[in-house]
Amino acid sequence: MEPAVREEALESLRRGNPPPDLQALEAITVGEREGIWNFWRDHYLNDYIACGGSKVKFLTGKPGSGKTHALLLMLEEARRLGYVTFFTSARRVRLNKFDSIYQTVLDTVDAETLVTAYCDRVIGNLGYQPGQLEPGQDFFSWAQAQGRAADSLRREIQEKLDELYRDRKINHNFAMAFTQLCAHHLGSRRLADEQKEILQEWLKGRPLPARALKPLKIFTRVDKYNARHMMASFLHLLRLCGHRGLCVAVDDLSALLERGPEGRMLYGRSARNEVYESLRQLVDDFAGFEGAFFVFAGRSELIYDEKGGFKSYEALWMRIQNEVSGARPNKFADLFNQDLLVKEFFTAETCLELQQRLNETFGLGSCIRQEDFHYLVESVSMLSPVRRAVEAIVNYYDAGGERDGEFCSQTDH
Repeated sequence: MEPAVREEALESLRRGNPPPDLQALEAITVGEREGIWNFWRDHYLNDYIACGGSKVKFLTGKPGSGKTHALLLMLEEARRLGYVTFFTSARRVRLNKFDSIYQTVLDTVDAETLVTAYCDRVIGNLGYQPGQLEPGQDFFSWAQAQGRAADSLRREIQEKLDELYRDRKINHNFAMAFTQLCAHHLGSRRLADEQKEILQEWLKGRPLPARALKPLKIFTRVDKYNARHMMASFLHLLRLCGHRGLCVAVDDLSALLERGPEGRMLYGRSARNEVYESLRQLVDDFAGFEGAFFVFAGRSELIYDEKGGFKSYEALWMRIQNEVSGARPNKFADLFNQDLLVKEFFTAETCLELQQRLNETFGLGSCIRQEDFHYLVESVSMLSPVRRAVEAIVNYYDAGGERDGEFCSQTDH
């Protein structure tokens, strides 16, 4: 492992965050078979969602219980399965309006790649192979060089593109913008550079003046009222372009209950209720989505804070609460408690395995005893025992491995 990567990973662990390097993250993962991300992969991403279903999940737990860790591993599994993935924090994007979620997701998507994928589909439907074209050559010019008449070829291309416009699962304005970009890519109808940029920016939800959109036959803007329809259109298009769907992870949802550096709430009561209403609508409207998996993760206060948490907005709480609860974690639950999973699999023996993995991955040389790990696992704290075990192992290394018993006082919060 490169020294810079190693130091960055260790610094993240000291701050209570998972290492940003995927290889390091996977190397220190314990309890992988029990991991919620594996369950979601097998039962949702590789099955229900892949078949066109959609789902919203909520993941809660104490600080350090592995929520972010699970989200990052889930997104990697989704990428391997052919999903477009997106990760953000509720501290970085405003969640009280769905159009901001739409804009943030579409910002990470390369529109040109989607256009190319859909154009390859059109070329195939016309009886040609996309691989026959020379790099940088448009299909319209190439087909004419093969003897096709320009007028009939242009008409056939447009008829294929109009199929998207007639697709009831796609918003007309969305289809109009996208098919114009496709026609430009295919070479049948050219756009000025400025027009192409306007269409790409519109698809990403940018607020544009009506005078710029009207010549392109776009008569609406993406806003909080139609953003769900635009998202549904985007999801359907993803599947037409060969992707399995979209996997979105939003971390730090407990920011809804937090205060900023100046002591002011990051989300006031009105804004927080708007977020909960947006989430409620997302849960209810997901029947109209295809291939979408959304996970929102935050600390346990979202459950236990009755004045500001989920319970403060009954319309959302009624939809996501677990009607049947038990001591063991229900991995099918829409509201999943990571602490119950940790309690079930994270033992002193697991701590020893974690210590060995950290030692091998980062060369720490920590040698905390099993009986000392029992204390970390069994004692009650505001922090998860996973966080406390990681801190103890890294602190042991930082302290030079001396005075074996001292770590107990360092991690007993």
